[in-house]
Amino acid sequence: MRQTTIFTLLVAAIMGVAVFYLKYEVTDLEAELERLNHMIVSDREAVHVLKAEWSHLNNADRIKGLADKYLQMDATRPAQLIQPDEVPIESFAERQKRDLGHKGVTPVSGGAAP
Repeated sequence: MRQTTIFTLLVAAIMGVAVFYLKYEVTDLEAELERLNHMIVSDREAVHVLKAEWSHLNNADRIKGLADKYLQMDATRPAQLIQPDEVPIESFAERQKRDLGHKGVTPVSGGAAP
C-alpha cells in the first residue's frame, strides 16, 4: 500500500506540473494571438489608406492637369493613327543588323563561331 501511495503522489505531482506548464503555454499563445490580431487590424487600416491614396493619385482630372502642366502634348490628329495591318513587321535578325550596323559591330549569328 505504501508503494501505491507514493506512485499516486508522484503522478499527482507530475500532472500538477503539466497543468502549470500548460497554463503558461496557453497564456503565451493567447498573447501571440492578440498581437497578431492587432497586426491584422493595423495592416487592414494601412491597406485602406493605400487604397484611398491610390484612388487620389489615379483621379483622371488630376492626371490630366499634370499632363497639361508637364507634358505639353497636343491632341492626337487622325493622320497620326494607322491600322494594325499597316504596322511594319521586322524580324529580330533584321533589327539586330540595323541596330548593330550603326555602332560598327558585326551581328553574331545563332550558329557556330567562325
